[in-house]
Amino acid sequence: MLATDNWCIKVAQKVYGPYTQSQMAKFAGEGRLSDASLVAPAGGQTWREARHYPVLASFLDSKPAPEAKRFGRAGTSAPAVRPEGETANFILIFDTVSGAASRLSQTICDLGPAFRLTENVWSVASSQTALGIKNAVAPLLQPREPVFVIDCTRGRTAWQNFLPETHSRLTKAWVRV
Repeated sequence: MLATDNWCIKVAQKVYGPYTQSQMAKFAGEGRLSDASLVAPAGGQTWREARHYPVLASFLDSKPAPEAKRFGRAGTSAPAVRPEGETANFILIFDTVSGAASRLSQTICDLGPAFRLTENVWSVASSQTALGIKNAVAPLLQPREPVFVIDCTRGRTAWQNFLPETHSRLTKAWVRV
C-alpha cells in the first residue's frame, strides 16, 4: 500500500492516480480538482469529496479565487440567472445514451424557447447563465453522460462529466489569461 500522501481520483467510475500531494495541489490550481471531486488515499476503497480531507481542502481553500476567471464553469461565483429580462442564446451538447433526449427535453424546454438541432444538440434562448443551464440539466444525466453548454451571446461555457484529459483541455481553452 502506498503512503497516505498519495491520492487517487475517481471520475465516471474510473480511477486515476496515484498522485502526490503536490500534483493534487497543481490539479486544484488548474481547476482539475474541485471540492466535490471524489478522492481516496492511494490503496483506499472509500471515496469522499476532496473537501472532507483537510490537506486537500487546504489546497482548495487557499486558491486565490480562480473560479472567478472562468467562463461560467461549475463552481463559479457568477449568478445562475441574468439580470431580469436579459436573455442569451445557448447551445447544449450532450453525449447521452439513446432515449436520454426524452428525459431531457422537458427540462430544456422549461429554460426558454428551445429546439433540437440533432439528437443530442439543442439551441435555447434563456435568462439563465451557462452554469444555471448546466445545473438545471445535470441531475438528469448519468455519471458517464457529459454535457457542454455554450453561451453564444457572452462567450461563456459550463461543462460536466468529462474525463480528466478532456476537462483539462476544456479548461485551457476557456480560462481567461
